[in-house]
Amino acid sequence: MKKVIYISGGVGGAKFAKGLNKIEDIDLTILVNTGDDEHIHGVFLSPDIDTVIYNLAGIEGEFGWGIKNDKFTVNNELKKYYDIDFKIGDTDLATNLYRSQMISQGKTLTEITRNIKDKYELNCDIIPMSDDKVSTKLITKTNKKLDFQEYFVEKKGKPRIKNIIYEGSRVAKVNQNTIKQIKSSDLVIIGPSNPLLSIGPILSLSKLKKELISHKNVIIISPFIAKDAIKGPSKKNFEDMGFSPDIGGIKKYYKNIGNKYIVHFGESDKKMNTVEENILFKKIKDSESLARKILNYE
Repeated sequence: MKKVIYISGGVGGAKFAKGLNKIEDIDLTILVNTGDDEHIHGVFLSPDIDTVIYNLAGIEGEFGWGIKNDKFTVNNELKKYYDIDFKIGDTDLATNLYRSQMISQGKTLTEITRNIKDKYELNCDIIPMSDDKVSTKLITKTNKKLDFQEYFVEKKGKPRIKNIIYEGSRVAKVNQNTIKQIKSSDLVIIGPSNPLLSIGPILSLSKLKKELISHKNVIIISPFIAKDAIKGPSKKNFEDMGFSPDIGGIKKYYKNIGNKYIVHFGESDKKMNTVEENILFKKIKDSESLARKILNYE
């Protein structure tokens, strides 16, 4: 059985994860970004972890995050007390209340994530990039320092940026079992998540990045089609940080990590390590089809 590590952010990465998890004859571990974890409304949120879990469970909301048909009774009641930009549904809130309580009892994020994943009877493993706090901060071109949720939710990803800081990454520890899993894996896939905001926090962990560089089989799926982001502010972020939103920019950003790169039809740089496939996942069968092709690559 082939052992696969899939590295993911939130909605964009979760779409491919849904197809990948449909394949039964693999040992799948999904390593998820926690750079946008935050305390909001007094509870501890892990948005990307929950987005991956909800998508694999088939209960994700209309836009790929949250829970389908969730109610917002608590959220609406909180509006009486203060302005709210970040919406948390009632069922989703229960997950976050559980996580918060377990953290207060000394449980690690890895342990908590596994418990939540098991509640939904998912057959793959889902692990955070670290049990320690790493916070993505964005420095705007007007020299304002924004938390990820402030940038992404309150500001709707509009401010132009000149730098990104992954606070805490130098001291955050990577679980030793995570390192062992990467070492023993047959294949690592980096999903079509925002390279800077979703994958960047993971790569900011030096031990983890070192393992990816030394791995012999890392495949990277581009998050761009026709020099535009499939979803979110990836294009703008990439350009702000000096990368072009195409295969050239992707290879520059993931230098020394990727062994093979997957782009959409007609967007190859004609190099041997670039493959053209359908990376626009309109239905789960699209991501499953790509996953099966990747697993059969030599």
